[in-house]
Amino acid sequence: MSAWFFFAVVHQALIGWYAFNKMSDMPALIGWELPFPFLHGPFLYLYILFLTGQQRHGWRNIFHFTPAVLAAVLLAPVLPVMTVQEKLGAVPSKFTPLFHAMVWGIIISGVVYVILSLYLLRRHRQNVAVQFSNTDKITLNWLRYLIGGMSVIWIVVIFFESAASLYLVVALFIFFIGYFGIRQVGIFSSPLPAHEVYLPALVRLAEPEPEEAREAEADETSQKVKYEKSSLTDVEATRIHAALTALMREQQCYKDAGLTLGDLAKTLNVHPAVLSQVINSKEGSSFYDYINVLRVEALKQLLLQPGSQQYTLLSLAFECGFNSKTSFNRNFKKITQLSPSAYVKAMHINMQEED
Repeated sequence: MSAWFFFAVVHQALIGWYAFNKMSDMPALIGWELPFPFLHGPFLYLYILFLTGQQRHGWRNIFHFTPAVLAAVLLAPVLPVMTVQEKLGAVPSKFTPLFHAMVWGIIISGVVYVILSLYLLRRHRQNVAVQFSNTDKITLNWLRYLIGGMSVIWIVVIFFESAASLYLVVALFIFFIGYFGIRQVGIFSSPLPAHEVYLPALVRLAEPEPEEAREAEADETSQKVKYEKSSLTDVEATRIHAALTALMREQQCYKDAGLTLGDLAKTLNVHPAVLSQVINSKEGSSFYDYINVLRVEALKQLLLQPGSQQYTLLSLAFECGFNSKTSFNRNFKKITQLSPSAYVKAMHINMQEED
């Protein structure tokens, strides 16, 4: 982020230099703004790669900056021999095809990296429920805004030729990443190798994000394909599943709103990837759905106990492990096909009214 911010500020200074018609002050700088747009796409992609814990290639990620370096190398012998009028396009130049090719390269780079960044975000969302039993405090809005901001900049680059418009948009974007980017510090590192089960790092922000769990359902087919190559035997899976069931019955771990797959695997002394496979194969669901089914069943049992009616439905839901009203309502209706209030009414239970 710091490196990206530095290059973005330098690039913005050059754009502002054009926007305020100061080219005549330092004509030798004309044209050197071209390598900078090749940096923003890779920086966006690698930043999201880091935040979501998907980085796997280490030093090889430096090759993403090859187009920027290549652009600078090509410009080094060309710009010194060009006149100011040639650089500004006022007179024809034999180097015009090179500049046109670079502009198209910038556009292609921007579009490609925005698409790649969206793919990273989608893959991250699909796997959130593999590790966490509550996802309402996990949101990827910051990354969505970041990709959206970059998309706006590329739209301005493609459809508007005004340096002033680009200067304004980039200035707002730099302020955005400078202010909000530094605040994104809540990172959870992945406990699993990428070749086993992808358990990404998660960015914890403030707003509820209900879509994470639903996206996990779309990943169920790929999970089954992945497990076909697993060395876990059915006997061992049955043993682990029995131990899991006993643990849930005796210790009611699902009542911990912050329960993760890693926590549960550590308690059972198995690898998180193995436990994930057991839950998927024996329960036919993701870790997220498995835990929330237990929470709903616990709530249904709690509603039948004498004295429970003096509490609100939401307070009982919190006691069973849910961490928000949104999460509770969504999961309860998904599992029972009824809203919590409709279920209570159907069971003829008189609950205390919520404030």
